[in-house]
Amino acid sequence: MAKILAVGNAVLDTILTVESHPKEDHEVRALSRHHQLGGNVNNTLYVLKQLGHETAICTTAATDAQAKQLLNGMQARGLDCTHIQKFIQGSTPHSIVTLNAHNGSRTIVHFRDLPEVSFEFFAKIEIENYEWLHFEGRNIENLQGMLAICKTFLDQQPISLEIEKPRENIESLFHQANLLIFSHHYATAKGFQDGAALLNEMSKLAPNSQLVCTWGAKGVWYKAFNAPVEHLAAIPVHPVIDTLGAGDTFNAGLIDQLVRGAKLSEACAFANTLAAQKIQQQGLDAILSQKTRNQPIANLKQLSKAKATVIELNNRGSLILILHNEEAKAYENNCPHQNVPLNEAYKIDVNPFENTLKCSVHDAFFRIEDGECIEGPCWGEHLTPVKIRVDDQGNIYLL
Repeated sequence: MAKILAVGNAVLDTILTVESHPKEDHEVRALSRHHQLGGNVNNTLYVLKQLGHETAICTTAATDAQAKQLLNGMQARGLDCTHIQKFIQGSTPHSIVTLNAHNGSRTIVHFRDLPEVSFEFFAKIEIENYEWLHFEGRNIENLQGMLAICKTFLDQQPISLEIEKPRENIESLFHQANLLIFSHHYATAKGFQDGAALLNEMSKLAPNSQLVCTWGAKGVWYKAFNAPVEHLAAIPVHPVIDTLGAGDTFNAGLIDQLVRGAKLSEACAFANTLAAQKIQQQGLDAILSQKTRNQPIANLKQLSKAKATVIELNNRGSLILILHNEEAKAYENNCPHQNVPLNEAYKIDVNPFENTLKCSVHDAFFRIEDGECIEGPCWGEHLTPVKIRVDDQGNIYLL
């Protein structure tokens, strides 16, 4: 386990899931809305925390109501928030994200009027206490001084720099980082057709650095020190659930393996797999358990509108599956009256004519359509729904 410090942005995201991205001057209705934490380094550190590292973030925060929500969220992720520079002026950075429900693609509208981390604030951090430093390639004016401090006072700690998009004078910083992580957005904006062409050119600016370029479905190109450029194909994924944060996840997997002493080729392979796992789930929570989500828990052919199917889950209790209007409904197998499984005393009785489930303990009746108790001791309360997806073969997966 390593102590890792990352410098960059922390953002609040509003995610609107839509059937398709809206065209200009068109209106669409969102299928769902939820809020989550965002920002490149914020996400990368969260994944690194799940991979077993001690993570600290250096960012800025406002003093508005959303700032407390952001801070509480980062602390809940297990991030060390000691190095947060607060500003009275400005507001919490916010992104509106539309997420295509069918292919996981996303569009982002970002608003920011908050200052970046200052050089003076960063200079007070005891960076020698960290075993890896990671920087988001922005805030170039202050970043020049930050990297200069790192190169001056650090002996062994590697420095990684994420280059997501072109910024004025960012190329002047490349030689100061041990690891450069380029996005395909930067590459295409600079006129490169693939990662190999980009890395061969960038190696002239940073001959002593390890270089990586991610390119979505086209895979990953990487160049170890004093070695030729190599390519790693993308891992086929179907269906794609959510691509938001996939690049941040890749960066976390890359840093995790390199800090553990892996070769660049091994680190890229691990990061590639981790990113593929991420896009098969919504958000970044419990990302290391994604493999369990890749296994179907049942098939539509096993379900009936006249019988509840109880599925036992490892370390997660059990859930109830049942058909309603030819659609699979899933609920936690937990009666809100006394928090006991609905089949605690006997099987779950189903009335297909009334479309209800009955708890076997205290005869609470729940509507199959939405899980609401319509008769019994917990009237008006609801069973907890469980998110699932169904593929073309009728296989049912947890989300």
